[in-house]
Amino acid sequence: MSATPRAAVPSAAANSPFASPPSAPWADADAAFFAEQLARSDYARNLGDTLRALYGGRPRSLIDIGAGSGLLGQAVIARGGRWCAIEPNAHMRGRLAGLAEARPDLSIEIRDAVWQELAPADPAAPADLVLCANIPGPIGQARALHARTRPLGRMLAWIVPAQAGPRSWCLAGFLPSHLHGEDITPGDRLALDELGGDLAPDTVHLVPWTFRALFPDRAAARAHMLDHLGRRGHVVDDLETRLDRHLDLALVEADGGVIAEAPKLSAVFLWHS
Repeated sequence: MSATPRAAVPSAAANSPFASPPSAPWADADAAFFAEQLARSDYARNLGDTLRALYGGRPRSLIDIGAGSGLLGQAVIARGGRWCAIEPNAHMRGRLAGLAEARPDLSIEIRDAVWQELAPADPAAPADLVLCANIPGPIGQARALHARTRPLGRMLAWIVPAQAGPRSWCLAGFLPSHLHGEDITPGDRLALDELGGDLAPDTVHLVPWTFRALFPDRAAARAHMLDHLGRRGHVVDDLETRLDRHLDLALVEADGGVIAEAPKLSAVFLWHS
């Protein structure tokens, strides 16, 4: 973990072609894959450890925007706490409902909403901690997201992709650049540039982790990669041959199949009271 703030870069992120557009709703299969494989990764452990250290313990009230399956929120909130989980994806809300049944010690409110619908007078506010993770707002809509989320709690934390690598889908970073074909500008630099000096976070902490996906066999991993590359519309000569060569080198044998790993780096943007 690094507590060294990054300076904003001198370009206009609001006009950047690399700023992320609003995301379309996930298909259930994509949401299920992401939730299952993220739970296999060290994301919640590494980010959870960092957030608890920054907060100085576990908050008793949490507004969790982009709560997903609840993996990170559960790693942060105190037992007996009040957790407002805001998640627009139906599959993820189903997982949150299962978590609520398994954790009767927590008061969990699950909302089908997006951050643009939040208001300063939200009934869950003020929370000890407001958490924004896995949402597109920090890149392309950072100032609007800050205006919506900063009034909601005593501490605000955003989780922003910071790796010098692709950001479009969870395993894009498993592939070499000639296959994924994406801009690799770290997302935290784009977000800091858009926020500017007047809205800059008090501190930025960098947290490495690894996304790990288990596939039953090489054929399943190959089909998954080809499907996502096809969705991106990136044209590569001899795509399947190049992908096969990379899979031969990069897939790791494991109990139950093969594992594909993508290195990640998350920036925790933190605003104090």
